Amino acid sequence: MRTSRGYIAWLAVSGIVCVALTIFAASAYVTLDVDQARPPLRGPLHYGLLVAHVFTGSVAVLTGVPQFWPKLRGRHPQVHRVLGRVYFAAVLPSSLLGLVCAQLAVVGLPSSGPLTVLSVLWFVTAVQGLRTARRRQFGAHRIWMIRGFALTTAAVTGRLWALLLGSLLPEADGLLVFTTANWLSLVVNLLVAEWWVQSRGYTRDLPSAALSPSISSRSAQSSASVA
Repeated sequence: MRTSRGYIAWLAVSGIVCVALTIFAASAYVTLDVDQARPPLRGPLHYGLLVAHVFTGSVAVLTGVPQFWPKLRGRHPQVHRVLGRVYFAAVLPSSLLGLVCAQLAVVGLPSSGPLTVLSVLWFVTAVQGLRTARRRQFGAHRIWMIRGFALTTAAVTGRLWALLLGSLLPEADGLLVFTTANWLSLVVNLLVAEWWVQSRGYTRDLPSAALSPSISSRSAQSSASVA
């Protein structure tokens, strides 16, 4: 598939934004100062789990961004594989840590709801991406990785949504803005991922049509045996 300059420019700009916002968000936890934590905490254990989630999630973003660069797989397949292994090694624990942190949310369901859904879907898409790669189902692998990385970057787009909503609704309740931003980042990211998959024609590469001949063949054989 031919890659346009506009597509490459969009990848470059979005990649730079993801990396920059990820580094900014993680910088609050580099000093391990509990007072710098952004969400309310239940105690030291909660903070430790949050730090682990933030840093593994940051690794996932930083290793996932280069994977979308055109021709990386063709020109540097070993780099693609190494980055992929690091990505999975980061996403799987980070999604589980995110699920635990969501249940520890001080403000309850408004905060834990979207984060719980996000963590579960993040884990599932990562498992599917890893499973299809090991089975060498590379068409399906690409689709699952696009979906998975859309969820990986939900923390980034969530911050952008929060800034936008905060500027448009300066008098709105902070918790409402936070919750709405989290749901928007989850839903919109997945919608964009599906649009990307369909618009780039990735589903056409899947061998789904291979099932039809076998079904037809069995039907024909059954009809012949009845006759």
